[in-house]
Amino acid sequence: MNVPKRRIDWFGLIFGLLSLYVGYLVVWYPLNSLSTIAYILGFAAILRGVYQLWFGSQMGRYLGSNNGWTILAAIVNIIIGIVFIAHINVGVRVTIYIFAIWFLLDACFQLLTSRFYHFFGKKYYWLIVIVGILNLIFAVVLLFNPVLAGGVIVFMLSFFFFATGIAEIIEAF
Repeated sequence: MNVPKRRIDWFGLIFGLLSLYVGYLVVWYPLNSLSTIAYILGFAAILRGVYQLWFGSQMGRYLGSNNGWTILAAIVNIIIGIVFIAHINVGVRVTIYIFAIWFLLDACFQLLTSRFYHFFGKKYYWLIVIVGILNLIFAVVLLFNPVLAGGVIVFMLSFFFFATGIAEIIEAF
């Protein structure tokens, strides 16, 4: 039986090595990593605002309706993006608080939907409730300790790049 010789996926290997390097940079330069996230969010807000301006003009042209709310939302998005980019400290702080609020909302949602897990058994239900309460406590701690929240963001980002890099390198061979 002839087994075809497998070739190395050079693109995957290079991407994996780059991901590992970016993960390393995120760990060693956490403040720069948070600043980069704030810049990316700022540019994304500006692009979203420009798109909303375009979409609002298209609505007026094709539907005959002038949607002032769309234009207002676009202007707000562009202003937020400019603030994130021009005042990077504000962008980093807002990013950290958005992350903490996201955890808080997710924990609340988890607790509110835990009653639906009662159908799968009491043990599973209580596991979900306990994990939800722990998530809620963690979210409150993150909300009132921005340094810890920034550290968690950096840890999650570095973990993502390390895991992606390792997976890409394994898949390359």
